[in-house]
Amino acid sequence: MAIIRQGGYTENDSSDKLRDKRKQLIEEERIFQLNEALLAYLDKLLDEYEFIKKPEEESEEVIHPDRDELEQYTQDYANTKPKGF
Repeated sequence: MAIIRQGGYTENDSSDKLRDKRKQLIEEERIFQLNEALLAYLDKLLDEYEFIKKPEEESEEVIHPDRDELEQYTQDYANTKPKGF
């Protein structure tokens, strides 16, 4: 149980570890929300459009990326965005 000090602060309020853990959880939630928004946008695009992956070389073969590849791409993109994006 927390020990209440004068001013209403507990021992845990001054803990740098808890503050860092809270920051990490907030950052993970922000990345999760951004990824979910991007996936929802991707679903809307896929309703009306088809994606074609650029060929590695100059070939005429048309490659359509699968859903898993697009999800991984959006997750990687969400991880690169700074706070407040």
